[in-house]
Amino acid sequence: MAKKKRSPLQRKLQNSIEYGALRALLFMLRLLPWKLSRKIIQGLFVGIGYHLGVRRDVAYTQISKVYPDWDEKKKAQVLKDMYRYMGHSIASIYLMSESQLFDSCSITGAEHMRGAYSYGKGVILATAHMGNWEAASIFPALDMPMSVIVRKQRNIYFDKFHNAIRARHGMGIIDMRKGLRDIIAAFKKNHMVAILMDQNAGKSGLVMDFLGFPASHWVGVAKLSLRYKVPILPGIALLTPEGNTIFSFEPVIYHPDWEDKEENYPILLKEVNEVIERYIHQYPAQWFWVHKRWKSTKAMVD
Repeated sequence: MAKKKRSPLQRKLQNSIEYGALRALLFMLRLLPWKLSRKIIQGLFVGIGYHLGVRRDVAYTQISKVYPDWDEKKKAQVLKDMYRYMGHSIASIYLMSESQLFDSCSITGAEHMRGAYSYGKGVILATAHMGNWEAASIFPALDMPMSVIVRKQRNIYFDKFHNAIRARHGMGIIDMRKGLRDIIAAFKKNHMVAILMDQNAGKSGLVMDFLGFPASHWVGVAKLSLRYKVPILPGIALLTPEGNTIFSFEPVIYHPDWEDKEENYPILLKEVNEVIERYIHQYPAQWFWVHKRWKSTKAMVD
């Protein structure tokens, strides 16, 4: 039987209830010490994600494909740790005070970041759903003007709330569906634009390997870099065992002499992928395996 489509009023009511529940939970958790509230959020993520199975099967299948030699014990541990890291990331964005957030963050590879800005062309921050990537919202307050390209969330109230949290330190929000003008404007100001490289690009994307399996890639990063001569700065926000965040920047990927041609796109994207893949292999529990990265190619289906 086909699922009955909800009316606009029903969707609005559902969104309101979900958003109200979230705000109530955050209000109560903010009354608690940070470490306790973080532990509660992490427990909720492990309980709902791992034990109740929300997206667990997706993550398990993808981990099993990428790491066929892992035994069940290791896969289970990585899955649990992944949900804990996700919980920490959410807790740090919503529950940490500003001073706690800033004090918990540090940077490695700052010379690569400064080098990217030095070209004066703007910067593409090529990152992934990994570690505490949302904490990059503090960059504008550290004299690193930045915008992030995002997809709209299903719940319009949560979408506005979450983007307001992202923007509280001056980060710009660019809608993925209609943001080209804003992206170019940011480059002209020599600002950084963060793009999540590990998202499924659908049937229109460029298919190339990611973690050893064909996946659909957005070519926008390559197009923007080659067309507007913008350097690409790979960067990942890693979480430490103590709960701190390290923004790790890698050497700039920049080919100003390359033409904006389709044959150059996969070469450039492969360079970026290799950096992200290296981090995933080194810190597998910190990547969000719950995302259906290979959805369009069905590479994870036997």
